[in-house]
Amino acid sequence: MVTLAEPPALKVIRRAGRPENDRTHSWVAPEEFFRNIRYVTIKVTNGCNLKCSYCNVDADVPSTPRISMETYKRIADLLIKNSVHEEVGLEFHGGEPLIMPDEFFQEAVAYAADLAKKYGKKKVMHPMQTNATKLTEEKLEMLQGLGIDVGISCDGPPDINDQFRMAGKRVEQALKMLVKRRSAFGMILVLSKGNCNHMYRIMEYFRELGVQGFRFNFLQPQGLGMEHSLLSTEEMYAGVKGIFDHMADTECSVVEANTQMLVNRFAFGRNPSRPLSCWELECQAGRTYCAVNLEGDVFSCGTDISKHRLGHIDDGFNQENINSTLCGLHKKDAWYTKCFDCDAKRICSLSCPTSDFNDIRYRDSECGYTRAFFRYLTENPEKVYSVLRGIGEKRPMGYFHL
Repeated sequence: MVTLAEPPALKVIRRAGRPENDRTHSWVAPEEFFRNIRYVTIKVTNGCNLKCSYCNVDADVPSTPRISMETYKRIADLLIKNSVHEEVGLEFHGGEPLIMPDEFFQEAVAYAADLAKKYGKKKVMHPMQTNATKLTEEKLEMLQGLGIDVGISCDGPPDINDQFRMAGKRVEQALKMLVKRRSAFGMILVLSKGNCNHMYRIMEYFRELGVQGFRFNFLQPQGLGMEHSLLSTEEMYAGVKGIFDHMADTECSVVEANTQMLVNRFAFGRNPSRPLSCWELECQAGRTYCAVNLEGDVFSCGTDISKHRLGHIDDGFNQENINSTLCGLHKKDAWYTKCFDCDAKRICSLSCPTSDFNDIRYRDSECGYTRAFFRYLTENPEKVYSVLRGIGEKRPMGYFHL
């Protein structure tokens, strides 16, 4: 008796736990799914040399697995060959990507460049988010030579940074090195209970270091960070107000990207011709953006990669699973009806769906802070003008956020 190989369609349905007799028509080939994707966050490793208390990786994730070159090349093939977008991004994420050998990045970037040339892509971006503790002069020179855009994680000066993170002094040394070399880099700060009341001081610390800009993310209780509680409305507001006040007082000696966007929206309104992957009524998670783990599983967002699985780079996708997963992620319930008559919707992020999914209370905190900050902008037009003037007079650093 001859045993036939299992068709990919049946394989993906079995993986999804669906009956095999009537579901094959809903199978979506990986090539088709990636047609509309423009940016992929690749979890190249689960390992990390730190153990930040709020890391969104689950506590029981092993510390050693790394992505294979075969898996990376498969992701690059799917994106570069099939995406309708002329500029695409393959982000190296983790874990800590710099625990990977240099040869991995050299081969990965060279492979993507060859594909881009072959298939006529204008540009393939290679961002990397690192804790910077392994960033040396030699390592930075290698990354820059490959065209990899470095993003640093830093929550403030060492005494504040080390409350939830670690190795603040080493991060500070890395920032000084980047500034000294005049290297363009991005920076992410996690706004938490530990630094929300110190943001003006932190902005001044960045200014003294020569850092020109960064972006904040609110702390999310997930993974290792489940022990942390959500920020309150007052804590969110205190953090963003401190950032804004420093930008206003110094005419943007340091630019925080989210606050810059809020001020621009306040002054000029939303720009429908430039939709963002985040900060919109319907974000682009699972639509033009996705994340892939070590095994090739595809998720709608890299913020919490343990949830919202869409399919697999080899097995493909089940359209019904895609529809139900994204519908569950992006749906807006009756809570959002109050947004219709709210003046603050002019600047509002409309809340992150992944954050709402993890804890529905998140949107209440963000709603309250947004309304309070909108009132503060309304009551302080001179500060708004100072920020707008500062933004206009300087060219902020090149970020590679979505």
